[in-house]
Amino acid sequence: MILDKNDLTILPTLARDCRTSYSIIGSQIGLSSKSVKARVKKMVDNGVIEKFVVRVNPAAFGYRTALVLVKTSHGITKDDVIQRVKEYGDLAYHVYHMGSTSVAALIIKKPLDDNIIQSLNERLKPATVINIVVTELSVAASNDLSEADLRIIKCLLLSGARIEISDIAKEVGISEKTTTRRLKRMKESRLLDFSLQCSPAAMIGYIQFVIPISVARSHYHEVLERMYSEFQANILYSPSVIEPEGLRLWLTMFWLG
Repeated sequence: MILDKNDLTILPTLARDCRTSYSIIGSQIGLSSKSVKARVKKMVDNGVIEKFVVRVNPAAFGYRTALVLVKTSHGITKDDVIQRVKEYGDLAYHVYHMGSTSVAALIIKKPLDDNIIQSLNERLKPATVINIVVTELSVAASNDLSEADLRIIKCLLLSGARIEISDIAKEVGISEKTTTRRLKRMKESRLLDFSLQCSPAAMIGYIQFVIPISVARSHYHEVLERMYSEFQANILYSPSVIEPEGLRLWLTMFWLG
C-alpha cells in the first residue's frame, strides 16, 4: 500500500493512543471523521495496521518486566534465543533483529538474582547477554486498582482496544463519566497503554529498524525531545517506554521512505 501524507499522520497518532477518536484526528489534518475512518479501514484491510493493542502494565499485578538485550552469533538463531529466554518468564514482546541482536521483554514474578542471570547466560551460549534491566511501577500506583478498574481492563482485553466508552460502561455497570475518569487515571498512571501493531512489509517504499537508547534519568526528557525534533518526519511508531530504576531504555521504530 502506498501511504500519503494524511496516512502518515494518522498512523503515529493512533500509535501514541489508538483510542484517539476519528473526529479528533480529522480536525488535526482537515478531514471528516468518516474519511479518517475509511483510511484506517483501508490500512487494516491492506495489512499496514495489523491490530490495535491494549497493553496492561504487569506491575499492576505485582509482576516486573525484564528487558533482555542479547547479541546473537553463529551457532544459535534468533528463534533459539527467544525460545530459551522464554524459559525464564512469560514473553511480553520481542524484537527479532537489530543487526546481530535480539530483544525480549519478559514478565517475571521473582527478582532476577545473580544465580538466575548466570543461568540465563549459560543457557543462551554461544549468544551473549549484553544487558538486563528490570522495571516496575511504584507499590502505591500498582495497589490502587479498584474492582471497577479490573472489570474495565477485562472488557478492553476481551472486546478490543477501541471499544466505545458507552459499551464499556454498559458491560461494567458504571456510568460513562466514571468509565472515562477511570480510564484516564489508568493511562496517566501508566497502568494501561493503547497503541497499534503495524507491518512495514505492507508499505511500499519503507524499511523498519529499531534504535535502543540508554540514558541517565536526569537527561531522559532532553534526549527524547531532541530525538523527536530531529527525526520527527521519520518516526511512525514508538513502542512503550521501558523505565527501569535509574535507567531508561527507549526502543523506537523508524520507517524511512
